[in-house]
Amino acid sequence: MSLVARVRRTLLERALIPAGSRVVCACSGGPDSAALLGCLARLAAELRFQVHAASVDHGLRPEAASDVQLAAEQAKRVAVPFHALRICVEPGPSLQARAREQRYAVLKQLAEQLGADRIATGHTQDDQAETVLARVLRGAGIRGLAAIRPQRDDGVVRPLIDCRRAAVHDFARACFGTFASDRSNLDPRFERVRIRSHVLPVLEAEDRAVARHLAQLADDARDCMELVDALAEELLAAAMSDAETLEISALVRQPATLRKAVLRRFVDRSAGVDIGRAELTQLDHVLCSDGGEVWLAAGYSVRASGTGQLRVSARIRGTAQDS
Repeated sequence: MSLVARVRRTLLERALIPAGSRVVCACSGGPDSAALLGCLARLAAELRFQVHAASVDHGLRPEAASDVQLAAEQAKRVAVPFHALRICVEPGPSLQARAREQRYAVLKQLAEQLGADRIATGHTQDDQAETVLARVLRGAGIRGLAAIRPQRDDGVVRPLIDCRRAAVHDFARACFGTFASDRSNLDPRFERVRIRSHVLPVLEAEDRAVARHLAQLADDARDCMELVDALAEELLAAAMSDAETLEISALVRQPATLRKAVLRRFVDRSAGVDIGRAELTQLDHVLCSDGGEVWLAAGYSVRASGTGQLRVSARIRGTAQDS
């Protein structure tokens, strides 16, 4: 199957870009985004959507300006309108994460200006497999294994998510000849580079289809969590007697995965605190034993009241008060 045919199938099966949409294609000048741009340009008329290309200069690399120019030339070659954007990311900890956050922010601003309802990025099946492995190494649960979402709630879509990186690069080379190269993709200081260069090759020696299998695991995990989340919303609505109180009897006989999904939402809704696996396990123990208290971030706690309820409280100036 050709890359364009594979992308067409992904767009239709995953319902990523409805007819009538306007799409901002994030372009770095590199092979993944170049292939994405080429595929979307070829499919736009057939599937009835419009494409704009945008490239972001983060101000972090001397060659960034030339990469943006290369992306502009790629967009011109496939007759797609192009937009050059620039952000300033200060040096310091979590540099890549901060750069990614600011990049998405300016892409969303451009999308709003253009009336676009989708932002397309060039994540491939290999990126998905690497992300699943990274989450496993960090001890993620099923929610974490869902990894890269093909379509996010904010309109970000990944049309290449079912395509192997090698096929994507072959297509980009055939369409554009040359493309930008990001040296960070070879830097072993980054976890993703070590997984790509050392971990995945070992696994592929055992199973040539391991990338596809890991990507399918992500799809399965996402499907499971969507079901759990839908059920959790219904249970939470029935179990919350007020904004800070949860009725234990409505949950105690439910499966553990569902109880924890409800507890996660309850704490987020009542205190605005995102909790992890350890805190969820402690909270679930408190719920099932109808006794005890768990301290959370920002001075909040959840305790069993002794009357069959869990209640969120906040510590203010050294004393506990109901939030």
